[in-house]
Amino acid sequence: MTAPRDIWTRLVIDPLADPLARRLAPRPWVTPNRVTVVSGVLGVAAALCLATGRLRLGGALFLLRFFADCLDGKVARLQGSSSDRGALLDVATDTVCVAAAYAGLALWTVRHELLGVVPALALLAALACYDWALAHRKHRAGRPGLGDGGSTLFRRTGVPLLDPWLRACRRLGMRPVPWSVEAETLALGLLPLLGARAAAAGIVVALVFYVAAAAINLRRTWRIATVLDGSRAVPAGAEP
Repeated sequence: MTAPRDIWTRLVIDPLADPLARRLAPRPWVTPNRVTVVSGVLGVAAALCLATGRLRLGGALFLLRFFADCLDGKVARLQGSSSDRGALLDVATDTVCVAAAYAGLALWTVRHELLGVVPALALLAALACYDWALAHRKHRAGRPGLGDGGSTLFRRTGVPLLDPWLRACRRLGMRPVPWSVEAETLALGLLPLLGARAAAAGIVVALVFYVAAAAINLRRTWRIATVLDGSRAVPAGAEP
């Protein structure tokens, strides 16, 4: 089963990237890795612009970077050229570009006294904790056959307005709640387009998100570790 798409990706990126990918895939000079490199170049340029105060340009470049980041996977699937090395390059490029953009924007806001040093450093620490917790959760979850260890999506709640939204998300193949993609898009792409104060507010929003998201992933990892420890406690050949 295909994993649900993020809200921003499904509603904004896919309608534009899908037809472009179909046009690009038949061209021999277009490869997924080359698209990934373009994404990386855009990401580095975005980080440099954010670090030097060209916020609107940096935000626009970051949005283009994410578009290219989504496009490489679509081209790979259409060409049947997906590879482990390509996936590694994609993840590495994404991680470096996002971290560099946050660092550049945080540095600029601190230098211009729009944000204190403590929240800027706290954001980078929270981002690192989130990335580690997410990777560790997925690694641990694969052992007991729990998928990626994420939450169970689309469960009925009995809330009048929420259940129709969940059904719509299930039909669209979309996550029902915003997550890291939306946080990055807001803090590094959309808010910098609005100017300096909005960009500084984006740092605070991102800090709150990554602290909460890291805590949620650690809680899920703890639950997975409990399952693993319980399976070890059952003697070999015995009924659990």
